[in-house]
Amino acid sequence: MQGQSSVQEVAIDIFNRLFVFDIDAGTNYCDEWTKEKISNIIRKSLREVNDRTGLVSEGNYQKTVRAFGVIKRKSSTFPRIVPKSKEPYKICTSSIKTNSLGIGSLRRDGSVFYDDYSLELSASDDSKLLKELDEDEHLPKSALIEVENKYNFKTPLNVTLSAYEPERKFIKGLAKEENAKIIDAWIKSPDVGFYSIEYSWRKGEHPKQGSFNPDFFITIGNDILVIEIKDDKAHEGIAGEENKRKLLFAKEHFKRLNEMQKEHKYYFKFLSPISYDLFFKALRENTYQDFKSELEARLSE
Repeated sequence: MQGQSSVQEVAIDIFNRLFVFDIDAGTNYCDEWTKEKISNIIRKSLREVNDRTGLVSEGNYQKTVRAFGVIKRKSSTFPRIVPKSKEPYKICTSSIKTNSLGIGSLRRDGSVFYDDYSLELSASDDSKLLKELDEDEHLPKSALIEVENKYNFKTPLNVTLSAYEPERKFIKGLAKEENAKIIDAWIKSPDVGFYSIEYSWRKGEHPKQGSFNPDFFITIGNDILVIEIKDDKAHEGIAGEENKRKLLFAKEHFKRLNEMQKEHKYYFKFLSPISYDLFFKALRENTYQDFKSELEARLSE
């Protein structure tokens, strides 16, 4: 099913994009295009097509973003990232859109994690699919992984999908009893649409701007650990240069967020499998605040 967003979510996103551009280019589009004005335009467009859902499809979301992007073309400069919002705002896990993983991915390196509650509380179609996957003898054992103790599967989602081996190994670590008892809750973030961090980098002579969604959010008391999972060679080559920028901008992002609010303390970590054991040891010993993985150390050089 195609993802949908509320009018308010779309308006906030567009306003924040304009705000970033204003700071960089010295313009004042935010003064003219307030969140309220943007919301009214979107609602008017929905009424014109007789859409009364109050929701914006993913396709129309992108069209709206492109439409507002037109006003910035004449002032285009090298990408520079600044805070997306003047005030922090909450994003609820209930806003995570339905995610999917193709059967081809399961036959290669993808995995579905589930527990007893997944079968009991999922929609009938989802429960049926889980049973069919369990009976499919052509899938590798890693395609469907049951967390035997449901109290160690501390995610609000009915199932969790991992796309490749480093993610799978990390989820297994989260579900181990000695680690799970330290954790209050965690989620595997989808690749797009939940919590994105913008960054810029230079590929050769060409400036680039992008965004990424950190892979995991882990809560321990009032602390929230934000984890980006990579393979052990993620510091090498062109990808390594881009990952350095992701790390830099993410660190700055959460530093600002910690300064803007006191309800939670955020810790951002780059992790790869070579450091998993040390990370979970730091988790159990309550020294995770200052933990730095081998990958993060290499990317910080």
